[in-house]
Amino acid sequence: MKWTAIWSPRAQIELDKLPPEDIKRILKKTDDVEENPFLYLERLINSPFFKFRVGYYRIIVDVVNDKLMLHLLKVKKRSRVYD
Repeated sequence: MKWTAIWSPRAQIELDKLPPEDIKRILKKTDDVEENPFLYLERLINSPFFKFRVGYYRIIVDVVNDKLMLHLLKVKKRSRVYD
């Protein structure tokens, strides 16, 4: 079964601000994560959310198991994503 990735408005705005080649890499990796999310996702410590990495960027994800949905919440560089 394939999962569905849904971008939050905040994550979409953050994604749109990135360079085109980084956007392309992030979207390709998101497609891979949709195929088998738990191969790529890591749980954040003391949080219900997960993350996956694409180069210098981290994508914060809320997993909705009963709907097979990945809600992408944030896209930022590693140094700023955890604030």
